[in-house]
Amino acid sequence: MKKFKRPKIVTLAVRLTITMVAVSVLPLALIALIILLGVRISEADRRSLELNNQLELYVAFAEQLIASDGDLQSASNILLSRPVGSGDGAIRVFGSAGQIFGANGSNSAFPSRAAASQFVTSIPTVFVAETRGRRYVAGQVRWQQKVVGVIEVSQSVEDEDRLLRVLIRFVFISIGLAFAAAFLGSSLVARWLARMIGQLRETAEQVADGDLTERALERGPSEIVQLARSINTMTDQLAERLSRIEQQSEAQRRFYRDVSHELRTPMMALGGYLENIEDAENADEQAQSIRAMQAEIARLARLADELLRNDAQPSLTLGPKQTLDLGAMIHELVQNLSGRAQRSGVELLAQVPPRPIVVEADRDRLKQALLNLFDNALRATPPGGQISMRVSLTADQVVIDVQDTGEGIPTALREAIWERGVRGAEGGSGLGLAIVRTILRAHGGEAMLIPSEQGAHIQLRLPIDG
Repeated sequence: MKKFKRPKIVTLAVRLTITMVAVSVLPLALIALIILLGVRISEADRRSLELNNQLELYVAFAEQLIASDGDLQSASNILLSRPVGSGDGAIRVFGSAGQIFGANGSNSAFPSRAAASQFVTSIPTVFVAETRGRRYVAGQVRWQQKVVGVIEVSQSVEDEDRLLRVLIRFVFISIGLAFAAAFLGSSLVARWLARMIGQLRETAEQVADGDLTERALERGPSEIVQLARSINTMTDQLAERLSRIEQQSEAQRRFYRDVSHELRTPMMALGGYLENIEDAENADEQAQSIRAMQAEIARLARLADELLRNDAQPSLTLGPKQTLDLGAMIHELVQNLSGRAQRSGVELLAQVPPRPIVVEADRDRLKQALLNLFDNALRATPPGGQISMRVSLTADQVVIDVQDTGEGIPTALREAIWERGVRGAEGGSGLGLAIVRTILRAHGGEAMLIPSEQGAHIQLRLPIDG
């Protein structure tokens, strides 16, 4: 089987060079050819005009010489003694029938075609000849309306041929120099253009490979600059679209983390209530825990509805605010989590002022923030440790300090614990403290980390009424 041979690909630089050389040299060669033809025709016309003028003078002079007797043969010696223009000129005098009366200068043995056409009798073609490199003209000499002879004047065209040879040599040298200059200039320009196009191609390939930081150099001819600008614009638009896709992907991942974390908090509360029901000694305590579970189930339904709603607003939104006793809510949470704390071997303490602490808040969101805070503390505190919650009042704020005896928050993470996705050594989704701060700020409050020698110390501040 004959192996297929792939044809060689001619590079862009070679094609551009050939094209530019052809475009520049071919018109020059055509112009040179036109000039040569023009010079040749002009010289031929000049030479013919000069010979015709000389012929008219000789014919007129001959007719004057034979005006009395019509004897051209006798007058031929006088005619032949006159010079024939410049250069290698020659003259011959013929009778009317073709017989030669006399001649001077270089010539052939037979009359020329110009002379033969003037005889009164025809001359056989075999007796007609011309010397190569000469131009001939001939005219009739008349006496009393009769042709008595023919005068033939000729001149060498060697000067014309020499001039043409010089011009042709000059043209070939000029075309050769022009070709060399055009080839050199075209090669430089072609390589320059090919290099810029190659750079644009490399940029496009790098962008196609995923490097969206690469940009084409906007330099060179306007067309190359426009092409580079289009590539850069395309790259910017592609980077922007990929950034949007990444943002959407991150928003999707964040949404699933939020769903997981938001739903885990009420589930944790329900688990605590179930544990309290198991530990309850009378029906009243069980009924109280069941009512609390029903409230948590309702809150779980509201959270699921909020999380799964197609809301274009990415920030957290609060539900209707209501007046509530923050101290009672904290006691409820401590009671709910006491069973889990006992099974974990952790002591749970709460110091709450005896008087009501009235705040305007979204009950579910505020409870979610406190549960997240307790959940983080319980997961970070080892068995035998302690979690304390102390509530104090200022003129216009309630301050909640939650401190545990765990390993604490690493120094490298202290500035980043309020960001989504940041996880501590105990694991988790990395959303707890981020949601706590978001909820507190939505209520006009703040969550902050207090430096502590042991464990983690989180402080919450919330505006109060009255």
